[in-house]
Amino acid sequence: MTGPGDADLPRWNGITEPTTVLTNVLLAGVAFVLTARLGVYASAEGLKAAGAIAGGLFATSLAAALGAVAHGIDPRIDAALRQRMWRAAMYMTGFIGAATVMSVAFFAARGSARLAILLFVAAKLVWYMLAIARRPEFRIAVADYGGALAILCAGAVYAWARWSEPGAPWLISAVLVSLVGGVVQARRVSLHRHFNHNDLYHLIQIVALYLFYRGGALLVDR
Repeated sequence: MTGPGDADLPRWNGITEPTTVLTNVLLAGVAFVLTARLGVYASAEGLKAAGAIAGGLFATSLAAALGAVAHGIDPRIDAALRQRMWRAAMYMTGFIGAATVMSVAFFAARGSARLAILLFVAAKLVWYMLAIARRPEFRIAVADYGGALAILCAGAVYAWARWSEPGAPWLISAVLVSLVGGVVQARRVSLHRHFNHNDLYHLIQIVALYLFYRGGALLVDR
């Protein structure tokens, strides 16, 4: 999802970027269902790593829903509201990154290392919120989430090598699929003029969310 602007946007029945709105809603719905399933499991089993992944999925569902609203508002009618929804989605993206890194603290670290990761998560989230408050730019969200995925991948590789962590291959696959989605969006790969890079990114991200869900359900707290 890129930032809203005043360009000549596709419109349908008063909704701007209708395909982007639809794919965002689909992404939000899938993320919410996966959140509920993983969240119930994590709570019942007392698994913190799985709970953190569920938290990231929930933040994703909210960010996607806010993104759908932002993209659907015509900037010619209410540019201020469109911008507020966009900023809210950016804020929520920070919680996705925080939850992603937090999971590493529980499945790949112990003792002082776990505490250090959790303190880093708190500092990272504060920095991100301040950065978005000053300048709500998509590149900041990309950098924050990209860094979180890199940390998750490193933690998964470590846990897989040391403890044969069963959820690690799924998480690594999720990161790789997310990377593909990021490249698609950055290079603005479109299948059709009414199915742009944002729409394709949302569908790819749904695949990544399922992989995150499967990985989260298999994680073992250390």
